[in-house]
Amino acid sequence: MSEMRDMLRHYFNIGTPEAPKWVLLGDGITSLTEEFNPESETKQYINQKNGTTNLKSYTPSMSVEREYISDDLQKWMDEKIKTLPVGSAAISEYVRINLMDTPTEAGAYPAVKRKCTYQFDSVGGDAGSELVSAMTLGGVGDGVQGTFVVTEGSEAFTAA
Repeated sequence: MSEMRDMLRHYFNIGTPEAPKWVLLGDGITSLTEEFNPESETKQYINQKNGTTNLKSYTPSMSVEREYISDDLQKWMDEKIKTLPVGSAAISEYVRINLMDTPTEAGAYPAVKRKCTYQFDSVGGDAGSELVSAMTLGGVGDGVQGTFVVTEGSEAFTAA
């Protein structure tokens, strides 16, 4: 039997790298997929019948569309949407954990933290439907391996 989607979690930092405030990307979000966006190059040499593929890099990204729920994440989004930050002002980080992994004795799960840009794609919706906010998180550089404590109110990442 396959595992359910709630076992894979993404947390987003609405604080700063120095004083992170991690929020679970969950309530109000009905679908979330981390795209890895591989970049590869294919060549065929003159002595080959078939080509050769070279994997060059990955640029992970996530589209986050959520119903407007009055919580810390939405308050953060509302403030940022007022100014639409760009460049270094539009940098944060996210963490991915898999609850099927074995936690440490302290209750921390193996995790990957990734620096990311955030961009706001839209806010609104159709008549008679829920208000929706949408943003895209785009990976910046390499991920950092570590552990993440998922206890609500005590969320914390520790690099390996």
